Parts: sequence; C-alpha cells; structure tokens
Amino acid sequence: QTKNHWARDDPAFVALQAVFLLIACIAYAVSFRISVTDTISFLLYNALWNWLGMGFILASLCREIANRHLTLHQSNSHVRQQVEWLYAFDIHCNAF
Repeated sequence: QTKNHWARDDPAFVALQAVFLLIACIAYAVSFRISVTDTISFLLYNALWNWLGMGFILASLCREIANRHLTLHQSNSHVRQQVEWLYAFDIHCNAF
C-alpha cells in the first residue's frame, strides 16, 4: 500500500545536508583565514539565503509550473495528479 506521496518521510537528509553545509562553510573560512564575524555572516548567508531561501522560492515556483503545465488533468487513476511542495523541496536538496 502506498501513501500517495513522494516526499521523504523523515527529515534526516535535510539535517545531514545542513550539518555538511556548516562544515563546508567553516572549512572555507578556515582555509581563507576569514574573521569570526565574517564566518558567521558567510554561514548565515549560505544556510539561510542560498540553501533555505532559494530552496523555498524555487520549490514553490517549480511546483506551481509543474502543477499547471506538466500534470495530466484527465487521468484514469483515482489519485489526484499533482506535485507536492515537499517533493519539490526534496529535489532542490538533492540538487544542492
């Protein structure tokens, strides 16, 4: 029996990706000898804007485009055909 959704049930991949993003930002700051305040601002910029912010924007935008133009509106299955937002965000995390 399927659950009729395609997104991951557990947030483990997102949590691991956030940890690895943190490690990569710290490694970047150490290798280029960036100050602590610049390291924190670099980390916040990459984690909040590049990863989460752009992820929310792109997942929402691509989900709307896919639901309007790429799904079949007349389907023989009893399951409504639509792209879920969590699935679109999951694709963003996989691509990041």
